[in-house]
Amino acid sequence: GMALNMSGKWFKVVSYGLNDKEEIDYEQMERLAHEHRPKMIIAGASAYALKIDWARFAKVAKEIGALFLVDMAHYSGLIAGGVYPNPVPFADVVTSTTHKSLRGPRGGIILMNDEEVAKKINSAVFPGMQGGPLMHVIAAKAVAFKEALTPEFKAYQQQVLKNADALAKALIERGLRIVSGRTESHVMLVDLRSKKLTGKEAEAVLGSAHITCNKNGIPNDPEKPFVTSGIRLGSPAMTTRGFKEAEAAKVGHLIADVLDNPHDAATIERVKAEVKQLTDAHPVYAR
Repeated sequence: GMALNMSGKWFKVVSYGLNDKEEIDYEQMERLAHEHRPKMIIAGASAYALKIDWARFAKVAKEIGALFLVDMAHYSGLIAGGVYPNPVPFADVVTSTTHKSLRGPRGGIILMNDEEVAKKINSAVFPGMQGGPLMHVIAAKAVAFKEALTPEFKAYQQQVLKNADALAKALIERGLRIVSGRTESHVMLVDLRSKKLTGKEAEAVLGSAHITCNKNGIPNDPEKPFVTSGIRLGSPAMTTRGFKEAEAAKVGHLIADVLDNPHDAATIERVKAEVKQLTDAHPVYAR
């Protein structure tokens, strides 16, 4: 619903936020829903580390006669692996990318439980905005869905959660604040204000040490959206390489080393060398 996005340009959007514990403010969501009576309630996030109560959203949507849509793009792999709450039984429509935590090709899926809704979505998507399908991408999606049904995929997602927890605890141990205080998923936001660094600066300096992350806004961020006061970190990619908790914690300490000394060339070079040792020991294509 951001003004920069087409959803914000086409529709009137009323946003709910987080409470003082930096958790979704369900009371505010319920109050706003009854006040504004929207035609649709949307749940989902790109940088929310905790579990989402889909049933509570669905209950409010039913009370006001609204459709309930879930964007599970960032959580779909965890959901398929059974380690994160499943929105499908509660939502009228569920959307997801097929990359990210699902580990498939770049693309998307739309799921629904109503034939009339399906017809409306099909009519809106094609010929309105979709071109010809790419058959190799459809095949790759099928492979990803098949992989997601395997015991190995479930074990992978369980390790994703363990690694995220180890990464977050290492960062907290080093004095960094994790938004919401913990992670219950694959992702976390790190508040950099105590380090006197912006997200933009941290992204660049960590990149120079061969640690990839992205700048990200935090709740009530005083910085501009293209600067930010935080970075977003996740564990799926390192877990795919074969990292376990010890390696994830090591990554957390390497990140903290860089953030503690962002302008020290010797620190950057040392961390870069240690990153290479880790990645050489866990090459992507050896698995």
